[in-house]
Amino acid sequence: MIRLYGFNTQNTLKALYVLEESGLDFEFEYVDLAKGEQRSDEFAQKSLMRKVPLLEHDGEFLFESGAICRYIGNLTEPSVYPVDKMQRARVDQWMDFFSCQLGRWLTTIFYETVIKKHFNLGEPDAALVAEGSKFVGQQLKVLNAHLADSEYLANDVLSIADLFAFAYVEQCRAIEWSLTDVPNVEAWLNRIESRDSVASARARFPD
Repeated sequence: MIRLYGFNTQNTLKALYVLEESGLDFEFEYVDLAKGEQRSDEFAQKSLMRKVPLLEHDGEFLFESGAICRYIGNLTEPSVYPVDKMQRARVDQWMDFFSCQLGRWLTTIFYETVIKKHFNLGEPDAALVAEGSKFVGQQLKVLNAHLADSEYLANDVLSIADLFAFAYVEQCRAIEWSLTDVPNVEAWLNRIESRDSVASARARFPD
């Protein structure tokens, strides 16, 4: 039995997109962070970190979205996480790039300009938004150049890296970041968004 516990955040979406793409049977259990459900004693028995996403598989538990995506990829045939060592390293490099670079800064801007307002957490930190905007602008150009020669991030084929990265880049819409100057990124974003797995994942959240 596979069950994913999560809330409507980009980290949960990464795991959901990969699960939906995998074709594996799984259940999704919504954990309302706004109500503090992740802090319950019941949830703590599943996750010492008390965080989502959390994957349960046959009584074992995994946290951290990257680890969950890689694990699901390893369960999938045909694999969206290649067995070949160099091909796998290319997938990993793009996942790391988004975790540590572009995705990190997009999430910083999203938190400061969207999440803070939604949850009444104060005004955006202008310095953080400015810093994030500088790096997002630079790194989107790098990504755009890479995608000029490939439809996907790694090995010219869809992988967990694309689904993982998509959950970050789709935040551009919420933060009103135009992709007009990076048309290859925009085309890639639309290409991934058109997949049935994305629609299925989004439909799992309450209205």
